[in-house]
Amino acid sequence: MSDRNNQGSRWSSAREREERDRQRKAQREEAKRTRLEREAGKQSTGSSFSESTQRRLTDDERRTIREYRFPSASERTKPGSETPRAPVSPAPATSPTASSLASGGAASSGTSTRWRDSVAPPVVPGGPGLPDLPGDGNGSGGKRPGNGRLLIFGIGLFAVMALVAFLPFGPFGGDDDERDIPTPSATLPTILDTGNGEDPDADSEAEPAGQPAAGDGQAIVCIDPGHGGWDTGWDRTGLGDEPYSSPIVTEAEINLGMAYMLKAELEAEGIFVVLTRPSGAAVNLFDEDINDDGETRLNADNPEQAGSRDELQARINVCNEADADVLISIHINGFDNREVRGYEMFYTAEREFGVQNEVLATLVYRQLDTAMRGTEEMSGVARGVHPDTAIEGPQHDVGSAEHFLMTGPAVEVASIEPSLMPGLIVEAAFLSNDLDAVWLVQPENQRFVVRAYARGILDYFDEYPPA
Repeated sequence: MSDRNNQGSRWSSAREREERDRQRKAQREEAKRTRLEREAGKQSTGSSFSESTQRRLTDDERRTIREYRFPSASERTKPGSETPRAPVSPAPATSPTASSLASGGAASSGTSTRWRDSVAPPVVPGGPGLPDLPGDGNGSGGKRPGNGRLLIFGIGLFAVMALVAFLPFGPFGGDDDERDIPTPSATLPTILDTGNGEDPDADSEAEPAGQPAAGDGQAIVCIDPGHGGWDTGWDRTGLGDEPYSSPIVTEAEINLGMAYMLKAELEAEGIFVVLTRPSGAAVNLFDEDINDDGETRLNADNPEQAGSRDELQARINVCNEADADVLISIHINGFDNREVRGYEMFYTAEREFGVQNEVLATLVYRQLDTAMRGTEEMSGVARGVHPDTAIEGPQHDVGSAEHFLMTGPAVEVASIEPSLMPGLIVEAAFLSNDLDAVWLVQPENQRFVVRAYARGILDYFDEYPPA
């Protein structure tokens, strides 16, 4: 009995499921039919709207528009009489393109079909407003809107300019004798007097007055901002096992800023200054073979060494050509041991002016040391003055010379011609040391250092006055 009841229950459940499925299917079909009817209604509405808005004009409407926009000569009235207009039918407004097409191109010569003609009545000759410029006979009017006014404005402007030009204060006004004509000396650089009382001719090699030149007996200092261009010097931007903390700077950029500060200090004292590197670029900008050793940075097996030889020779040449009395090469130290810090200076003793080199280095260092001992951050880190042979190994990465290239003697193995004046290498701090770097990147501290450099150079000229 229980089995029969179970079978009946399963049968009724199956019928209920079929009935529910049938109802759901009917509902889906009804919803689909409703949606299709709604979409069909929208398309029908859009089609009727399109047909109603894009219907063709009737012949009466075309004739009315043509009579309104292009009246015949017989319909135009004489000046002073009332302008007859054809009645406008209640047809929908048409675009300028539709109007011109509806006219069939029947416009008379000189009648404009521009856009404004479709929204305003044609201008009656003699009536208010500017008339159209003569057309080209094809209904285009021949000009764009406003060209007539622009032409009139241009003519008036030209007349005003011509009047001003011939006024007494104009470029063509007044008598020739009364005109104030600037002399060549007021606009162009003059040629230096050759000293023989004669005017130099065109082939004279005298320099223009605009070119800077040292005066007689004026001291000349050549400042070399170390590194630059592709050579950044000691670089704190690199990341290694122990990455640098702030500041993230390079030696080359600080050297250039301090060089300009020193230049200003010396010029204020009446000293003539030459910079080997006036910008962030290299002196040997185009990687030429400056030292004539047959190698450049672009073709050598060791590009860095070949590029350094040419670059340093280019800087030495700048100082030699300037006939400088003193060379000071500005650098900032760096060392693998980042605990090392302090300031020091180097000179070359093995020169014909080796004694002057040592005096120059000693006087500049003395001023810097005195200043640094008065600071809390840099006090107690003085490293002294050294001959460049005191450093173990080669003093540069090219050849096997024992001296720094900028201040040392000639180097045959590196094809280096030497500088011709006393000089020194200054190292104000160790950029590899965090404490030194934080102190030196501050502009006021850089100025503090270069003022000591300047005082030391002035002390040197007290002992060795320029010739």
